[in-house]
This record gives sequence, C-alpha cells and structure tokens, in this order.
Amino acid sequence: MRDFLSFDRYITPGIIRVVFVLGLLLVALFTLARVLIGIWHLRLFHGVILPLIAMCVFALLWRIYCELILVLFDIREKLTTIADRSATP
Repeated sequence: MRDFLSFDRYITPGIIRVVFVLGLLLVALFTLARVLIGIWHLRLFHGVILPLIAMCVFALLWRIYCELILVLFDIREKLTTIADRSATP
C-alpha cells in the first residue's frame, strides 16, 4: 500500500496491457459489425474489404501507441536505476 501512495511503483504498465486487449476487442467487434452490414448491403469493397484493411491499420497504430506509453515508463525506470547507481559512492 505504501508503494501505491508514494508512487514508487507505477500501475499504468500493468493496466496498459489490459487496455490494449480491450481496444483490440473493440476494433474487432466494430469491424465484424461493419463487415456484416457490408454483406447485408452487398457492398464488397466498401463493406467488406475496406473495413478489414482499416482494422489491420488501426490495430497496428493502437499497438504502436500502447508501446510508446510503455517505453516512457521503461525510460523512467532506467533513469531511476542510473540515478540510484550514481548516488551511491
């Protein structure tokens, strides 16, 4: 509990993994709905192919965004380690 209140340990890196999976599930559900609507309206390119391509692009961008957040926390941890090492004689 002390780590939680003093911000010695961050909880965001653990949470970001869950948020990533939830985001992918939302993208998949939205794409599935869009493809089913496209099939219903008999639109092959705009209703089926384009949403699948968009899903792949958005999933890749979502992954990059989540990784950037994790990299920021990793940089902070590494800088803390370096600062601790240089502080001890």
